[in-house]
Amino acid sequence: MNASNQTDHFQDDEIDLVALAKKLWDRRKWIIKRTMVFVIIGLMVALLSPVTYTSSSMFVPNSSSEGAPSGLSGLASLAGIDLSSASGSEISPVLYPKILESASFKQRILDIQLPSSTDSISFRNYILNQPKSVSEILKKYTIGLPGTIISWFKDDPVMVNSVSNNSEILTISKSEFELFEYLDGVIKISLNEKERYVELTVTLNDPLNAAIIAKACEKLLQSEVIQMKIKQSTELLKYVEGQYEEKKAEMYAVQNRLANFKDRNFAISSASFENQQTRLQQEYQTSSAVFQEVSKQLEQVKLQVSKDTPVFSIIKPVVVPNEKSAPKRGLILVIWTILGLTFSIGYTLIKEPLKEFICLVKA
Repeated sequence: MNASNQTDHFQDDEIDLVALAKKLWDRRKWIIKRTMVFVIIGLMVALLSPVTYTSSSMFVPNSSSEGAPSGLSGLASLAGIDLSSASGSEISPVLYPKILESASFKQRILDIQLPSSTDSISFRNYILNQPKSVSEILKKYTIGLPGTIISWFKDDPVMVNSVSNNSEILTISKSEFELFEYLDGVIKISLNEKERYVELTVTLNDPLNAAIIAKACEKLLQSEVIQMKIKQSTELLKYVEGQYEEKKAEMYAVQNRLANFKDRNFAISSASFENQQTRLQQEYQTSSAVFQEVSKQLEQVKLQVSKDTPVFSIIKPVVVPNEKSAPKRGLILVIWTILGLTFSIGYTLIKEPLKEFICLVKA
C-alpha cells in the first residue's frame, strides 16, 4: 500500500512538471516577446553607457622601525612632546581609505589642475562641465526614481556661508558634497593584506585625465601619510630650531659684549679689568658650549625626521590606459537577457496561482 502511494505521488509530480512545461510551451511566443523587450533594453544600456578608462598605481609603504634615541626622548619631554609613543609606529595601510574619505583630502583632489584646449582647468570644474549621459538619465528616472521622488519632498540642508572663526572646522556646501560622492565612485583604494601592497585606481572617461588624477592622488596620499608619520618629530624639530636660534643669539650677544669690553679697555691693565674680562670669557664659553650642544641636538633631530619619513616602493607606476575598462557590452546584454527570460517565465508560472490566491482572499 505504501509503495502504491509513493508511486502515485511520483506520478503526480511528473504530471505537474509536464503541465508546467506545457504551460511554458503554450506561452512561448509571449515569453519570447517579453524577453526580446529586455534584450532591446539591455542593448540600449550597453550602447548608451559611457566609455571609461581606468588608471592605477600600486605601491608598498616602507618605513624605519627604529625608536628615537634616549637623548631626543628627554629633549622632547621638555617641549611637551611624547616622542616615544610615535617612534617606530606605523601608519597602517588600512587607514588609507579613511584618509581618502576625509573632506579636506577630497578638497585637495578637486583642486588638481588638468590640461585643457586653452588653459588648465581644475578637476572640480572638469566634473561640473561633464554632460549627463543618456544612461545616467535613464538610471535616474528608472532604477533611481524612488530616491529622486523622495528627494523632491526633502528639505534642502542649510549651509553656512560665513567663514567660521575656528579654522579647524570645515563647511561643505551641497554642491561640494555631490562632488565628494562623485569622487567616491571614481577613486578607489584597495589593500592586499597578504602581499602588503596598496592599489589606487581612478576611472574617468578620458584616459589621459585618469592617469593625471591617479598620479596626483598617489602623491597626495603619500604626502598625507608622511605628514602623519613625522608629525611629532617635526614638532620637535621646530622646537629645537627655535632653541638653536635663541642660543645662537645669546652667544653672539655675549661675544659682542666681550669684544666691546676689550676694545674700550685696550690699554688698561688692572685687577678689576681682568675680573670682568674673565667673567665675560666664562659667560661666552658657557653660551658657546650650550650652543654647540643644541647644534648637535638639531642634527640628531634632523636625522630622526629622516628616519621617520616612510619610503614608498612603486610596484606598478601610473600609465595612460589604452583599453577601456567599461562598459562590458556583451556582459550587459547577457544579464538583461537572463533577467528578461527569468521575469517572463516566472510571471507565466505564478500568474494563475496568484489569481486563485487573490480570489480566495477576497472570498
